[in-house]
Amino acid sequence: MEIIAWGTRGSLPVANSGMVKIGGNTTCFEVRSVCLPQGTHVVVDGGTGFLPFATEALRGGMKNLHLFHTHYHHDHTQGVLIAPPIFMQSLGMHIYGTKDRSFGPKQVYERIMEPPFHPVSFGAISQHITFHPIELPPTRVILIHPEGGQVIVERERFLQHEEANRPLSFGSGQSFPISECLVVFMHWTEHPERTVTYRFEERPTGKVFVLLTDEEVRAGIPTSLIEFLSKTDLLIQDVQYSQEEYEKGGKAGFGHGTPEYAVRLARVAHIGRIGFTHHDPLAADGRVEALVIEGKALLQPGETLQLFACQDYDHYEV
Repeated sequence: MEIIAWGTRGSLPVANSGMVKIGGNTTCFEVRSVCLPQGTHVVVDGGTGFLPFATEALRGGMKNLHLFHTHYHHDHTQGVLIAPPIFMQSLGMHIYGTKDRSFGPKQVYERIMEPPFHPVSFGAISQHITFHPIELPPTRVILIHPEGGQVIVERERFLQHEEANRPLSFGSGQSFPISECLVVFMHWTEHPERTVTYRFEERPTGKVFVLLTDEEVRAGIPTSLIEFLSKTDLLIQDVQYSQEEYEKGGKAGFGHGTPEYAVRLARVAHIGRIGFTHHDPLAADGRVEALVIEGKALLQPGETLQLFACQDYDHYEV
């Protein structure tokens, strides 16, 4: 499994001479896996990094796209509205997201594409899009198989099939082993809106990737979150603020993390590698790198936790 960081900035896209190394695109991460059908691509969030992602994917012959939204704040949706895929009737497009206050992914796109906020109405371009509203994300599992495509099942049913080592039905009379799938689990995150984190398990290789963005520092970490994060090979986590900014700068409650929280999560969930993301729009390259230094200073002798700052267009082997 390989992860491509197409957008690592939070809140707003930025561009100035002090932000060249880290980059200025808002959140968009691509997940590449041996489990994906040919021509199928998977991304988490559609910030402005979605545009360069789509440009390269279409150049490579993308035929189907699965877009997973952690939530619907503008910095996680704005790139979708300007990129070609949403206008391409020949492209199969699946959009997943929570349903909150009567707003699932379809209702969100209907609203943000209303005139006079968008030049093309949702109704004119939406025929090729399949929306997947998920009301209780922790109770559902999404699977993608290289031949069977995708299916969403109840978590209990998934666990029963997994324990019995029985293939899962993907419809049309086709069933496939879970061991051949990219398996996607979800868990609630702590943010002002109903947001989720995604865990991608590449079953043929055993590799695990989690994107945990827009997660507020928690004094007590729920057991369910610890279990969700356990045995993660690569965690990319929202670390927007230093501890001083969080405690004394009025940032508590904004829905974002710190190096201290990242290190604490790594210890309880036994994570060995964390990439910091959702960089503050005012943070120049040096300030972002300082967060990594702050995190490393918290490590005890003998701890092997690897910390780094995610950068636009970087590739990470899981």
